[in-house]
Amino acid sequence: MSTRSSDGTTTSQANKPFFVPQKEIDLFDVVNEELIDELVGQTVDIYKVNIENTEENMYGESSTKYYDQGFRVNCLILYNDPEVLSDEFGADVNYTIELYFHRNTLAEADFYPEIGDIVDWNDIYFEINATTEPQLVAGHQNFKHQIRATAHRSRLSSLQIEERPK
Repeated sequence: MSTRSSDGTTTSQANKPFFVPQKEIDLFDVVNEELIDELVGQTVDIYKVNIENTEENMYGESSTKYYDQGFRVNCLILYNDPEVLSDEFGADVNYTIELYFHRNTLAEADFYPEIGDIVDWNDIYFEINATTEPQLVAGHQNFKHQIRATAHRSRLSSLQIEERPK
């Protein structure tokens, strides 16, 4: 059985989860939003690249990037163990984090984390490597629930976010 929506697209009843009503999906969203925002309370500041001030070369790359003012957002954070790398110049510590955002909260704020965005958490700056939407409610592609971003530590000397001491 097919139905036609107001915008002219046709949807099939087979595209809706049979055993999970919309009321259950809404409850799932409300509980997770409250968990992230009210109980856990982890926040990060995300800086988006300012495209107007950042000049790019003929390959679409830039040696100097400028960022907009930070945007504070609630999320769950998985801090991975630091990795110590040793070479002829000495030891270097590399950090990675995984950020889990509630998709509806970001949609309401008209915000989406993207590759290249800078994350400020725990006085360390991270650059987002990848974003995915892996969690589906009831395994259904029309009910995406979270946005997962992975990020690696970025050196403050390569960022134009804070005034560096001279």
